[in-house]
Amino acid sequence: MADELFLAIETSGPHGGVGLALGGRTLGVRRLAADRRHTSELLPAIRELLDEHGRRLADVDIFAYSCGPGSFTGLRVAATVGRMMQSAVGCRVVAVPTLEVIARNALAHPDRPTRIVALLDARRGQVYAAVFERVDDDTLRCVTEASLHEPNALLDTIEPPFCILGEGVRVHGEACAASKGKVLDEAYWPPSVEQVLAIARRMSAEGRFCRPEQIVPLYLRPPACEEVYEQRRAEARRRRGE
Repeated sequence: MADELFLAIETSGPHGGVGLALGGRTLGVRRLAADRRHTSELLPAIRELLDEHGRRLADVDIFAYSCGPGSFTGLRVAATVGRMMQSAVGCRVVAVPTLEVIARNALAHPDRPTRIVALLDARRGQVYAAVFERVDDDTLRCVTEASLHEPNALLDTIEPPFCILGEGVRVHGEACAASKGKVLDEAYWPPSVEQVLAIARRMSAEGRFCRPEQIVPLYLRPPACEEVYEQRRAEARRRRGE
């Protein structure tokens, strides 16, 4: 992997980014605007970062994207770029779990937490959550896979000590404060493209690459528009007596 060129993107939330690395060495990072303008900024940012380091898309060996859960639009854009890269460039693709991207921020915390809960708001009083344990200074082990939860019910089941981080804290602060966990400072909440790169290196070394049909967003529930459509279909069937 020492001479393989990684291109990574993080578009799951409002703080997007693009990263380029050669093996274990990060060459550069570009930040995207913090208002989710990923569709308009992403491709120009990729081109500019490659140009800055004298590279072309055809030079990319491994493309990594933050696959979710997160912003429906951001995740869809990332998966679309991943399919394009695999088809047009022939590179391998790694789908990096977004909650692990967030959880890795806790590795830099001075308290060195051993159990980490990453939260994202899922609306309707729920959170997307996953639980991790620290293996060493640079490795986490997932003990509870990403899934939908009621925040109080989830946090009540976790054995302390543990820390909590992620944008879900902003919406579900009361549940977090009432738990036995420690909420990390807001600076530790956003997913970053640097962590996408870090996880992608490990997954690549393990051979965890995507087949074409696996390059998809991780949606733990359907987009709101699909749910509204299904509700209207169900109501129409009810009116027809079906």
